[in-house]
Amino acid sequence: MGCLKEAYDLIMGMPMEANEIIWGSFLSACRVYNNVELGEVTARRMLELDPRDPWGRVMLSNIYAEEAKYDRSIGLRKEIKEKGLKKSSGCSSIEVNGSVHGFLVEDNSHPCYNEINSTLEKIEKLMN
Repeated sequence: MGCLKEAYDLIMGMPMEANEIIWGSFLSACRVYNNVELGEVTARRMLELDPRDPWGRVMLSNIYAEEAKYDRSIGLRKEIKEKGLKKSSGCSSIEVNGSVHGFLVEDNSHPCYNEINSTLEKIEKLMN
């Protein structure tokens, strides 16, 4: 079950208010350990901080789905759609030789895209 309760208590005991990054990280942990109760509390905190960001709703919807609470999961997905909220594309970055390279989901515009993709395919084969 991890140490979710202890982590929650730590967040609540911090001398400053937790921001979206802290709550988002904690919500990810709630999903990993399928903790619906703390996931709901955390998603509410995220909504208080930024009601237009769909990410907390998406994560909580996934937690509900993993726990077979499909009515709640579907309800959140409907709410996202009805409010016209859009989830931003996944993004990651890496620093190589002092240069930062950013990547978005399904973005193949990087000048080394083919080489990077080929290397990732090789790694994936090694892992399987």
